[in-house]
Amino acid sequence: MKGSSVYPGKNLGALGDGGAVSTKEPDLAKVVRSLANYGSSKKYINDFQGLNSRMDEIQAAFLTIKLKYLDRENNRRREIAKYYCANIKNSKIILPDISYSHEHTNLWHIFVVRSKNRDKLQQYLFDNEIQTLIHYPIPPYMQKGYLQYRDIKLPKTMSLSNEVLSLPISPVLTIDELERIVYLLLMNFKWEYGTKE
Repeated sequence: MKGSSVYPGKNLGALGDGGAVSTKEPDLAKVVRSLANYGSSKKYINDFQGLNSRMDEIQAAFLTIKLKYLDRENNRRREIAKYYCANIKNSKIILPDISYSHEHTNLWHIFVVRSKNRDKLQQYLFDNEIQTLIHYPIPPYMQKGYLQYRDIKLPKTMSLSNEVLSLPISPVLTIDELERIVYLLLMNFKWEYGTKE
């Protein structure tokens, strides 16, 4: 069984929140359908404690159309990731692994770099009209909902949460936009000291 989010920002994204489950097991498929329908496979009869997680028809129709273009768009994301890795030459930026096997299996939903000066870098890019995101600024074990894990020491996780920055990656990015992003990232002295291009 495999599950996937179809949140709008995903490679295959709906107009709103959603998800999909695939399986070759008919009995498991029946249980999953029931769980998404209040735990019911027959109206007003609940076999499980379920949720209302049914996808509406407009979302399904939208995704059906987008699915036709998914392979092409994923390949474009791979091209962008490869371009970033080949052209971002900056000792202050750590790039993700793009080894041969990784290159052909990663769908590059996000493109995450690391920098000790992440906040300055993000502000510099923002000042130059490049939007970035931090996935995720607070590690899960430090969230209020997981207080029981607060005393665990995870120095690598904490370090990463202070360094990661997601660069723009989308099938609609043009070569001019990519070149500009890379150019800005090569300008060490400018973002280190918080100055605009």
